[in-house]
Amino acid sequence: LFHHYGTVLVLVVCGPLSKMIRTATRRILLPTHRRWSRHTPTIQECLSNRQMSTSSSAGGNDTLPADESFPTTLPGISSSPIDQQSGLDATAETALKIAEEVAAFDPTWWPSDQALLLLNYINGLDVFPCYAYAIGATTIAFRTLLFPLFVKAQRNSSRMAHMQPELTALKDQLDRLGDKVDQAQQQKYMMQTRALFKKYDCNPLSSLIAPLASAPIFMSMFFGLKNGVDIFPALFETGGIYWFTDLSAPDPYGIMPVLSACTFLAMTETGKEQMMASDPNRGKMMLNLFRGLAVIMVPITWNFNSAVFVYWVTNNTWSLGQTVLLKQPSVKKALGIWDPPKPVPGKESKGLFNDIANAFKSKEQETNALAAEKVKAHNQIIEQQKRVHKEILDREGIRKGKGRRKK
Repeated sequence: LFHHYGTVLVLVVCGPLSKMIRTATRRILLPTHRRWSRHTPTIQECLSNRQMSTSSSAGGNDTLPADESFPTTLPGISSSPIDQQSGLDATAETALKIAEEVAAFDPTWWPSDQALLLLNYINGLDVFPCYAYAIGATTIAFRTLLFPLFVKAQRNSSRMAHMQPELTALKDQLDRLGDKVDQAQQQKYMMQTRALFKKYDCNPLSSLIAPLASAPIFMSMFFGLKNGVDIFPALFETGGIYWFTDLSAPDPYGIMPVLSACTFLAMTETGKEQMMASDPNRGKMMLNLFRGLAVIMVPITWNFNSAVFVYWVTNNTWSLGQTVLLKQPSVKKALGIWDPPKPVPGKESKGLFNDIANAFKSKEQETNALAAEKVKAHNQIIEQQKRVHKEILDREGIRKGKGRRKK
């Protein structure tokens, strides 16, 4: 849930607040000066390279005739051929702007700043042709490192799904005792619960490790790429690929928002068996909620910059492949992941609207039962007051009778 649109709703609402906090933190905290140990070209180096390129092109007249030029086309600059000299000037000018932006970046320990530092380091390795590839490679690296945690979480969830009927029976047995539950019975219930967890080799906290570990990474990458447009405009404007050459701008054709929603929906449909394993009724409601979110988030995120969608699409595609992989019988057997349990007779879900109606009916029954308990308690108090009053009157009558005898 932390990976995808459930967190995105929180991020969209808290985005302006996070930017204010980040600005205040930048003013208060000292710079980290931690540049991930890479060589960043200085302005002087860019200017010298520019002069060298200009001189080399000027001295190359013995190779090319004076009245001819080598036609080249730079993506994102012009669709018509331009000469080699103007192409070198445009490249040097872009490199100069990027170098100035990198030199002016004064990061703090704020997680989004550290995410940008890591992305700039990977982009500066000269392994990938543009910034979009660096974003994708960083996303895959993070998901690879988190893969063992997701396997452990799914293994734990599959076992808890098999344990759920026995745990529910224990809880119902304790609830039937009502107010008669004493400390000894509570201790017995706790011991039986621990024995169940030991029997199925699971722990309720183990399923939370993967979301808690991935949430900071997701938020850091999201805010870093969202705010990076203002910090490195030249780097983002020239870092795109295919039809979205400008990472600082929204997708001009709207393909990335739709693709992100489709990959999320495909991931939800692929993993719905695990979602409904422990509680079919609640799982189906969550499934329908995620389906609706996949549709709603398309217009909400339509104007997000393309850099954010590069991260989301890569992340969702990896999650989809991971879900498909962990559904294979041989992989599940090797990793100790159990098949979903068969539904308990009489507990099958009969549809979303029926589940909602049953929920309202259960709530109404609980309210009526609570009202009946209040009336019963009130009547008991009245009866007790009557008994006390009667006892007082009887004692007063006895005293009066004894007084008359003495007289």
